Amino acid sequence: MDTKKIAEDNKIMECYSGSHAYGTSTPESDVDYRGLFVAPRIYTTPFHTIEQYTAPKPEDRVLYEVSKFLKLVSDQNPNVIEFLWVDDDSILFRNEIYDYLRSQREKLLSSQAKFRFAGYAFSQLERIKGHNKWINNPQPKEPPRQTDFVKLVHNFSDDKILKIDIYDYRDDYRLIPFEGNLFGLYVMKDYQTFNDDYTLNSVYDPDEDAFVNDDGTRRHPLFVVKFCKEEYLHAKRKHKDYWTWKKERNPIRAALEEKYGYDCKHAMHLVRLMRMCKEILTEGVVHVKRPDAEELLAIRNGSLTYEQVLQLAAQYDNEMNDLYKKTALQRSVNPTVAGEILMTVQDMMWSK
Repeated sequence: MDTKKIAEDNKIMECYSGSHAYGTSTPESDVDYRGLFVAPRIYTTPFHTIEQYTAPKPEDRVLYEVSKFLKLVSDQNPNVIEFLWVDDDSILFRNEIYDYLRSQREKLLSSQAKFRFAGYAFSQLERIKGHNKWINNPQPKEPPRQTDFVKLVHNFSDDKILKIDIYDYRDDYRLIPFEGNLFGLYVMKDYQTFNDDYTLNSVYDPDEDAFVNDDGTRRHPLFVVKFCKEEYLHAKRKHKDYWTWKKERNPIRAALEEKYGYDCKHAMHLVRLMRMCKEILTEGVVHVKRPDAEELLAIRNGSLTYEQVLQLAAQYDNEMNDLYKKTALQRSVNPTVAGEILMTVQDMMWSK
């Protein structure tokens, strides 16, 4: 199945998306393309389905099949609902089928937008908080070592110690595994408790009688220690996530993060989403091309402090809760109405 050919041959619209549609693009902004197509009748059966075409990278271009699109719109998905409200100057291709679909857009709005837009907005907030932690608490270049996650459980030695530093007990000591990441630390010549890569050395043959001295006396451990495996794995994931983020982040955004202590672009999207949600609940429209574009760009460039972003998010959350109770919008999109719109669109395409 040639998904690209099907999508291209049955396309009903294509437009700019993202910053170029919002009016917040900069010379460094990528160009995103989004569009809609109506699949041939055979691809709407259970035996052949097609939901979208995604162009290979680096091109950022996605064409949605209208059935999937209308389902997402009915759920008030912020990333696709704007296709019906995008400004004319952002539309690259359209036909009469799209124009009909666009004429039905008010029927496809509901107060559920409050939850979807706010949900997307607060996902931006979580990213801001996460990046803020990384910026202010950077991870060391060296990954976590197993040896740093060994703690003392029981001391059988004559030394009155409450903590153990495994580095003091490397040569001529041995770790013998017990259960549940517990180990006995024994004095044993020619052994080492950890390897050169700082992994614990606890290889043990069950048939080996490691608990008996050469003279036949019973060997007792100096200590019982625990390898805190879950803490180690958590630290390892955290280290990997930090350095992946550090490697892949946009250099310009990184400079802004270093300067202001948080990701300003996420803050811009948070404000944009909340304001769009407010407009939907009060006006019953989706303003894609932003009248506040200059202010949004200022936020992107660090006009708000991290604390102001948190305060603004809380303020918008309270405001959206009040507007949700007062809005004249329907509580949810009528599935019968959405279904009738879909069938009309399909009939318009299939009869051509």
